[in-house]
Amino acid sequence: MKTEITDKSWPKHTTKQIETRKRDLVIRIADWSRQSIRTGEPAYDVEIYNKGIYDFNQSKSFTLSSGLTKLQAQQAAVEFAQKMIAELL
Repeated sequence: MKTEITDKSWPKHTTKQIETRKRDLVIRIADWSRQSIRTGEPAYDVEIYNKGIYDFNQSKSFTLSSGLTKLQAQQAAVEFAQKMIAELL
C-alpha cells in the first residue's frame, strides 16, 4: 500500500521562508563553510523545493568533516544541484 505524500506530510512540507509557486523548481545552496566545528557543521547545503514543497530526502549536505576539502564540497554541491535540475525540470 502506497502512502500519499501531501504538502503537510513528512519529509515534505511547505515553507514561508521561500515563496514558491506550484510550477517552481528552486535550488537553494547555502555556504556554511565558514562555520567552525564548535558552532556548527562546515558544509554546503543544497535544498530542493519542487512545486512549492521542500523535500528533505531530495536535499543534501556536503560537509568538510566527511573528508572533503572546501573546494571538493563546493564542486559536489554544484554537481548535485545540476543532477537534481536535470532530474526534476
